[in-house]
Amino acid sequence: MKKFLAICSVLLLVLSFSCKKNNPAELTHGPEQATISDTAGLNVIDVAYSQLLAPGQFRVIAGKLNSKGEIDGNRYKARFLSPAGIFVNPDGSLLVADNSGNIRKIQHDTVVTTIHFPLDPDGFKFGGGFDVAATKDGTILVTDFNALWRYTPDGVLHFRGVTGHDDVGQGVDKDPSGNFFWYTTFTQLFALKPNGEEIPTKPLTAGPNASGFTGLSASNNGVKYITTSSRVFKYTKSGVSAQIFTDFTFNNISSIVSTRDGFKVYIADGRNIKMISNNSKYPKTIKTILSGQHAVGIALSNSEKYLYFTTGSEYNTINKLTL
Repeated sequence: MKKFLAICSVLLLVLSFSCKKNNPAELTHGPEQATISDTAGLNVIDVAYSQLLAPGQFRVIAGKLNSKGEIDGNRYKARFLSPAGIFVNPDGSLLVADNSGNIRKIQHDTVVTTIHFPLDPDGFKFGGGFDVAATKDGTILVTDFNALWRYTPDGVLHFRGVTGHDDVGQGVDKDPSGNFFWYTTFTQLFALKPNGEEIPTKPLTAGPNASGFTGLSASNNGVKYITTSSRVFKYTKSGVSAQIFTDFTFNNISSIVSTRDGFKVYIADGRNIKMISNNSKYPKTIKTILSGQHAVGIALSNSEKYLYFTTGSEYNTINKLTL
């Protein structure tokens, strides 16, 4: 009997440890601490912080509503000036382009730090960006209304100022390969290597309405989705471009992102988030999945289960929506 009780006790201890190990609450950092080492190898982004949110619900993961600043810290202790573009790295960390400040990095959906760009070799100082992306070698490309800023892993900032109205652009994304960037000017789409070398591309030929670009998403299906404030265009891998989603009305598009297969396209329009079904086998439909939250920039998590969105200078927060 004693031997039986001893075996039962051991089994209970093993079961108890196993339950704790798999309980998402055990992986969640408190607001005052967030050590990286104790979450090594865990998909904390898709387990610990969003598992309890039902589809359609969102959580503020960084920043405090209507509180402005540039402060590092955990979750609500962090502050942003005017968060705009947002990008998800392969490791799940986030880059946020603050339109009035530096590039911010968010790890494990809670640890907010600042990437301080140095002066470029000619003395130009980075003062904020609209959109941001990074290649797999760690090079970061930021667009603003007057320049492209390229920050390389060796710690050097490279500035390229615009030379005319047609050079002004806002959208940037990495190619699905992770080896180079796509970015827009006012009227065209270009590809850029991490070393700054342009990659030859076919020009956009989508007509006179294809200008004033605001957003860009490079999908794994080979299509680049490009937006103006009221229109959406596609650019195929063969270089064919055309306006799409012409049956839908858009008011003020600020960001776009697509799933890897291109079957769903998400758009931040008029500070709301809309989802468009884009499977050619079925009729295209559009649905508002979040309204009234001042969404500016959007990005899909690597699992495509969640959508991150920024709220600009209206709310100054970074948020995570369960899809």
